[in-house]
Amino acid sequence: MPALTRALDVTDGRARLDRSWWSWAGPHGGLVAGLCLRAGSPALGEGRVPRAMHVLFLEPAPEGDLVLGTAVLREGGASAVVAVTAGAAVRATLVGGRSRGTSALSRVVAPVVPGPDDCPDLELPVELVPFGRHLDLRPATAAPPLAGGEEPELVSWVRLVEDAPLDAAALTFLLDAMPPALYGATATPVAVPTVELSVSFTEAPTATGWVLVRISTRTAAGGWCVDDSEVWDREGRLLAQGRQTRRVLGEWA
Repeated sequence: MPALTRALDVTDGRARLDRSWWSWAGPHGGLVAGLCLRAGSPALGEGRVPRAMHVLFLEPAPEGDLVLGTAVLREGGASAVVAVTAGAAVRATLVGGRSRGTSALSRVVAPVVPGPDDCPDLELPVELVPFGRHLDLRPATAAPPLAGGEEPELVSWVRLVEDAPLDAAALTFLLDAMPPALYGATATPVAVPTVELSVSFTEAPTATGWVLVRISTRTAAGGWCVDDSEVWDREGRLLAQGRQTRRVLGEWA
């Protein structure tokens, strides 16, 4: 079983967190959010798929067993809303729904960049972010992280070292897998933990292999920042998008 599939496994309302998925001083926030989605999805009901999720990170989840609880807040004909708890660490709200109609529109277009075979490898500092050992990253622009650039934006091809289906839970992890976008505009590796995450998904998002991830800082001031991120497949189809409110634990400019 691939590493991410194991890490996102929820059995009888329990998951297990190990230190290979740590980021800085605690478990990777996107992974814990993905576990909340995995736990809450069965409660959405037959035919309803995850459409959006809002997550509050109250404290770092501990190593070892994580107890996940769910409660249906609302269930209608086409949609349902489920509350999810992950111990004392996380509170999440998951929205799911059935497809209706055929009309479609997307204004979120993938940037034009070289393919992954034409981009250099980037090694994440696993002593600081151990979860990086599970990923291959290839920056797709000339602005690598922590190079003191001008734009608070990073674009990279990303894939799992052990390939696994990229369903909504896995995409939630990948939305938070990139270095903070501030690292595109600084050479100082300050910690930027997420306190709030909102994610939305396209129609039944699935992919494998390389995906393109972009993360951009919208605002940064007073020790806080807001990052937007998107994930596309190799054909340029949008799979998921997210917004994070983050603390900035140090001066970066």
